Amino acid sequence: MSHHIIPQLPKTPLSRRALAFSIDAGVVWFLSAIISNNWFTFILFFVVFWMAIRAVMAYKNQGQSIGHFALDMKVLDSRYQTTPDILELSKREGILALAGSFAILGISNFTSGNAAVLLLIIPLLLDFTVALVDIERYQQTFHDRISHTIVVGTIRGYSLDIKLRWLLDEAKRYMRQL
Repeated sequence: MSHHIIPQLPKTPLSRRALAFSIDAGVVWFLSAIISNNWFTFILFFVVFWMAIRAVMAYKNQGQSIGHFALDMKVLDSRYQTTPDILELSKREGILALAGSFAILGISNFTSGNAAVLLLIIPLLLDFTVALVDIERYQQTFHDRISHTIVVGTIRGYSLDIKLRWLLDEAKRYMRQL
């Protein structure tokens, strides 16, 4: 009877998902900031680079973008537990690209006299708030629900968070020895 049990996919904490988003956003922000010279071209290049890294690259790389690969995660279709097709990834990442570009634009233009640009972060916060109130196993964000995807842990990746944790533990142990 035990061969009929279907194993559950590993759950990914929201903190790791946010860190993977930050890694991808940092890479895309850097590329967009080099090329653009005003807010319109920044958003345009941000969306294009975001779709290239998060949709096309994930489609070709078993559901992993740069940030997901660094932290051992991948995107799966919630119905079939396979890598989503390019249309589902495009829906998912299109929502994130617009929300992320507004958030990065708001953060990069923040000054003491221009604090209202922080309102541009609200779409991204609302997207992730859906996952905070979700009581299901995989805590789907708004863009995950629209595209019928989930983010799960995987063995394939770089394990950046584990390597950084080990490095910090080694530094603490070295400091105690002094």
